[in-house]
Amino acid sequence: MARVTLKRYKEIGEVLIKYGFGYAINEFLPGFVSNRTARRKQIEDINAYSPYARIRMVLEELGPTFVKFGQLMSTRTEMFPRELTDELSKLQDRVGVVPFEEVIPTLDQYIPDWRELFTSIDPRPLAAASISQVYRAVTLDGTIIALKVQRPDIRDKIEQDMVLLRSIAKRLEEKKPELRMYNPVSLVEDFATQVRKELDFTRDGMNAERLARNMRASGLPRIKVPKIYWEYSGKELLAMEFVSGCRSDDIDAIRASGIDPKELASIGLKAFMIQIFQNGFYHGDPHAGNIRVSPTGELIFLDFGVCGILLKDIRNKFISLLLAILQGDADLTLKYVKNLGVKLPSEGLDDFRGELYLALRDFKEMGTQVNFSGLLSSIQTLFQTYNIRIPPNIMQLLKALMLVSDVAFTLDPELAFVDEVEPFLKQLVIDEARSPQNKEKMLMDLKSRIEDLAAIPKKLSGILEMASEGKLKVDIAAKEVGQLSNTINSAVDKLVICVLFAAIVIGLSLVMMSQYYSAGIFPLLAYIGAIIIIIVVFFTMRQRIKRQR
Repeated sequence: MARVTLKRYKEIGEVLIKYGFGYAINEFLPGFVSNRTARRKQIEDINAYSPYARIRMVLEELGPTFVKFGQLMSTRTEMFPRELTDELSKLQDRVGVVPFEEVIPTLDQYIPDWRELFTSIDPRPLAAASISQVYRAVTLDGTIIALKVQRPDIRDKIEQDMVLLRSIAKRLEEKKPELRMYNPVSLVEDFATQVRKELDFTRDGMNAERLARNMRASGLPRIKVPKIYWEYSGKELLAMEFVSGCRSDDIDAIRASGIDPKELASIGLKAFMIQIFQNGFYHGDPHAGNIRVSPTGELIFLDFGVCGILLKDIRNKFISLLLAILQGDADLTLKYVKNLGVKLPSEGLDDFRGELYLALRDFKEMGTQVNFSGLLSSIQTLFQTYNIRIPPNIMQLLKALMLVSDVAFTLDPELAFVDEVEPFLKQLVIDEARSPQNKEKMLMDLKSRIEDLAAIPKKLSGILEMASEGKLKVDIAAKEVGQLSNTINSAVDKLVICVLFAAIVIGLSLVMMSQYYSAGIFPLLAYIGAIIIIIVVFFTMRQRIKRQR
């Protein structure tokens, strides 16, 4: 293991020197490479590439682990310069094709009798990526399926590189204090968690099935998620329905099939709104390569290794945030940003609010036909400028929204994004308010508040009794106890009135929203009952006040 690690360190060093980063090695290991040697080993016309482009080239040459790490970095736009994240988003796997003979052991492990179950498996892969290769296979009944097979030993290779990445991250934090704000060690650990999930193909398959169920339940037409064949699948092998189609950004091919790209834009955008804000489970990497268009005009979702989860409370907060953004309200936007757990700095907050206001105003002035991705990008740049950290789950969601927006506007440059999204979100808010679960929650909250209120006099009485018996040490004179008691009683009376009025308002609201009691004589009876209660409470409290005097 130590020999492998040293060899890998050497490879990393050589690649860094090749792309003009020899000076970075000398900062950690002074004198490791001379300037003359470094210049001699550099690529030709190195000055033709920006430093960010050369970082991308380094990661591509170092292989799958570093490519995937760079792809993760490209999503952290609140941490890294925009030029760097834009460059890293172009990362591509530079991998050769593994011969079919080398993946046969994986087939033998998960499908021991695959030779009898398939009439054929094309040994030429349909696609080759850093972690897997995809093959076309035909079953005995003629069903065409796609076999996604993990590359041999890729798990061990990634784990070895993870050791190196952790070591490099720790050294960066030790040697470069100015980089600690980026938290390199935490970034590597987040990456390790994500890549291990992607290496488990059963998780990929379960994500696909969950997404398929949710899309079927939504009733949205022309959405396709490939079927998973579990009898041929395992942790390193995933068998799925074979689907064909062009990339969703290939407008010429889409039109050549007689399909209207504008319809696809609207359907695709609605599908993601349902996934994110209705189901709370969404495709986490919806770029044009993972969203295909079938010859019959269906949108096909592929590659479910990265999916996002939004719990209901976070979902509701994000809906409020998005509505505030769409309405161009800077103060509301800041309020809901804080509700999502983002810490805003006290220093420079007014400047930040001012720039946010201008960004939102510019967005509103552009009208409804504007790419929402551009606004989100501007807001992320603002967050980075003021060193405001965004939680990883919110960053993943923002990335997905930006990708979806880009795909939608590629299909339909005239898409009225605001007109499509805002009514959908507002309806979700209304449906949530009227849901039986929300009504039950409101009633339970009210019951809890009333119970708390009812316990106050008893607790206060106990405290006063302890004080009168000398069992409670207080720094007040005995003659002030009566005055304190009267003050507390007065405060409790006022609190009781407030709670009762609140209960009446909430109760009337629930009655009016109920589909069973919103018609006929029920609303009238509810109002009469409320007026009687108010009169009784008023005169009761008036008599109490007179007695206290």
